Amino acid sequence: MLVKVRRVVTMSAVIAAMMLANTVEAVTPTIWKQDTQGAFGKGEAESVSITRDGEVRLGPTLTEFGDTGEEFGWSIARDSQDRIYVGTGSEGRVYRLSGGTSTLLFDSPERAIFALTVAKDGTVYAGSSPGGLIYAIPPKGEPRTFARTDDQHVWVLIADDRGGLLAGTGGQAGRVLEVSSSGEVMELLKTTDPNVTSLIQNSNGTIYAGTDQSGFIYQIEGGESDVLYDAAEAEVKALAIAPDGRLLAGVMNSSGPSAKHPPAVPNGPGRDRKKLVGQSVIYTIRPSGSGWRLWDVPAPSVQALSMNGDGSVTVVTGGKGQIFKLYTDGTHSLLTTVDEAQPWAFQPDGKGGGWVASSGSGQVFRLGSTLAQKGSLTSEPKDFSLVTRWGRLDWEGESPNGTSVSFESRAGNSEIPDDTWSGWVKVLAGEFAMRDARYAQYRMTLSGNGKQSPSVRSVTVSGLPENVEPIVIDLAIRGPHEASGGNDSGGKNVGRHTPPPNEGKDGWEITWTGADVNNDDLIYSLHFKGRKEKTWKLLEKELNGNKYLWDTESAPEGNVLIRLTVSDVPSNPEDLALSSKRVSAPFVIDHTEPVVRIDAVEVSGNGTVAVKASITDATSAVKSASYSLNSGKWKIVFPLDRIFDSKDESVSLNLSGLSSSEYTLVIRASDTRGNVGVAKQVFDFK
Repeated sequence: MLVKVRRVVTMSAVIAAMMLANTVEAVTPTIWKQDTQGAFGKGEAESVSITRDGEVRLGPTLTEFGDTGEEFGWSIARDSQDRIYVGTGSEGRVYRLSGGTSTLLFDSPERAIFALTVAKDGTVYAGSSPGGLIYAIPPKGEPRTFARTDDQHVWVLIADDRGGLLAGTGGQAGRVLEVSSSGEVMELLKTTDPNVTSLIQNSNGTIYAGTDQSGFIYQIEGGESDVLYDAAEAEVKALAIAPDGRLLAGVMNSSGPSAKHPPAVPNGPGRDRKKLVGQSVIYTIRPSGSGWRLWDVPAPSVQALSMNGDGSVTVVTGGKGQIFKLYTDGTHSLLTTVDEAQPWAFQPDGKGGGWVASSGSGQVFRLGSTLAQKGSLTSEPKDFSLVTRWGRLDWEGESPNGTSVSFESRAGNSEIPDDTWSGWVKVLAGEFAMRDARYAQYRMTLSGNGKQSPSVRSVTVSGLPENVEPIVIDLAIRGPHEASGGNDSGGKNVGRHTPPPNEGKDGWEITWTGADVNNDDLIYSLHFKGRKEKTWKLLEKELNGNKYLWDTESAPEGNVLIRLTVSDVPSNPEDLALSSKRVSAPFVIDHTEPVVRIDAVEVSGNGTVAVKASITDATSAVKSASYSLNSGKWKIVFPLDRIFDSKDESVSLNLSGLSSSEYTLVIRASDTRGNVGVAKQVFDFK
């Protein structure tokens, strides 16, 4: 017999049910600590840097340098006087930004100016789309068409020392073109991809070109070209050359792997191409062509790379508009974030800063080399799982003279902060002053003096969730010798098994499963009583496991109930501990064997013996009966009604084929609890 009480619930339903508990404080607080770059990086940073060592500091200044008033800023360049030129869309115009003013230099008949460069003589060259023309805009004089590429797009331009250009183009085929000072065009490379999207030349004159479908990086040297590296991603968006000659490539997947590439690993450690959709990566590639992944960028695109004097690289990304500093060992620091704009193009200033042109607006931002005066980091909302009473906010870091760090906090019961959340409240002396809620969020504000920055290494928030009573999810009771699939005292699942040797015929196995959303340690107690009794009797207390073997030989017979009590007192003071109970379905305890009576043994004239017997059990139904003659094999016998289903049964036997002798007849019967009764009769057959 298996008596089982189960709650059919999902974990969300368990938690929902537990949320109805009384508001009682648990002892163990929940500690939320952020002390890594990854943890701080999940928040929203404004004018702060998150270093590779996991410190939050003031970032470089980022200010609006100018606004073209156009929809897109596609390209950017700088002349020797630090005047900035911006190629825009969707009207294909070129602007000069200087002294806070924006001047229209050229209004082309094209839709977009995707490429700009400035020659030594101050001439601005602009590559257009969809006409594929290159325009020259001299410092004095009228703009003119400088060269016709016979392609649809001019994606990148590099001015050389001889008044000529290198151009990366696209349309039907991505090409690298050399344009002389007189505007004559010569093809250096024609690729199998539709566009050459990045281009760079080292001090020895070697040209590197990246494409946008196969992710190829070509090397052009001495009039010869070859594939230097085959990236796992589709588009090579940006290139930079390190002082030691290594090539850095920012690549991404704008539309997924091309059909040309089966899943494979390129020449260098990489990943399955099918897994790379939507990722952007920076590779480092030796002049020999050996390359590897230097950094998996936490952004959908790498828009620009720029080498710094210390060997680090400024990385401008899309998505959140974050600007990073990448080090040679693959570690990185977040420098700052371009809020409410999508960085698209970057012009370095040679001092670690530069100018950022944005798509979605015609604004240009100045990334300075000095520290911002003020910045903030708003943490991700933290889910404490239950409504929580807040304790303290503590932080570790430094605040030099003239700098400061302050904190605010807010709380609410929705996953995403909205109008139902409390307002931002200052955290004074580490103490929270916000309402009890399930979610919490903090905002740190750093203030500096332009020369020094405070730093924050860690933030710790403590809270005390409501104590919720534990529950019994499952309660099962198995009779003697029944197969068990319950749990052992250690909580590990076990399979079907025969009863332990010490179980005996009256051993009942009680198993259960408890749960507590506070993750408190639990303790159990068992009580029993007869179905018609009023008082529960203690069976066992302070049980730590989830199984108990009850020897019922001393227990009264009849219908019995088990009550299991679960308590979280091991993790709470007694006056604050909570508990819950679950009562089993009734089950029968039966110690008494069936009474077997041989009522008649009649010898008939045809050489057979007819036996009539009755079987009676005081508590349980009769389960089976059999007989043996002269200690022979046991033979099954059925009752007169052909089914054992009651406490009183009658059986009839016909013994035949007997020779004259004395015989010993034994009839045995068992009930549903395994109790066995026996009757014996000796008779003579002549």
